[in-house]
Amino acid sequence: MVRRLIFVLFFTLVSSAAVLVLASGAQPSNQDASVSGTEITKSDFTRLVAIRSTDLSVFGVKLGDSLSAAKASVERYGLKLVPAHFADAFSVYEKDGHAELIGLRTEEQRIVKIALFDGMAKYLAGESRLLMGDEATRPDSPVRLRLLGREDRRSDRQDIDGHTVTCSYDKEGLLLIRSYSRLGDAPTVLHLIFPAKAR
Repeated sequence: MVRRLIFVLFFTLVSSAAVLVLASGAQPSNQDASVSGTEITKSDFTRLVAIRSTDLSVFGVKLGDSLSAAKASVERYGLKLVPAHFADAFSVYEKDGHAELIGLRTEEQRIVKIALFDGMAKYLAGESRLLMGDEATRPDSPVRLRLLGREDRRSDRQDIDGHTVTCSYDKEGLLLIRSYSRLGDAPTVLHLIFPAKAR
């Protein structure tokens, strides 16, 4: 129930952010994303001099990739990609089907959003896995500030069941989101979206 709530929240919040980013001029590539860049399961992306979501890959999947290329990439890692419960949404599971690792959102068959769920922590290289911890979205989280620096925006949206904290790194194309609910708190989810266009 909580995972489904987070998945709905992910696509509601991030869809709004994507509309704003795409309206600003940042567009997904019509070509499959280049294989160059940083694979976050092999290298600690928080150690990069400049973090940019479009330069990161997760199990070979990058923002802008075609859905067919993403499927081939995750299968090379021994994972499986399946349709999710929402239009244009897909989930990547470990081969046994038990742990959902990432969620993908597509527009016109291209990857426009990647959500890393708590099962990904064991796959992330170096200290980047600490961003998946419970403390990462706290107002002055030492871990988040050390690894990513101060966020561009932090919101705490209240609703009938609890509240959702979002730490936005617009220039980098990263979101850290955690929901707190009377039904149980959800784990932190790290989102890769297209970065805001530089002005």
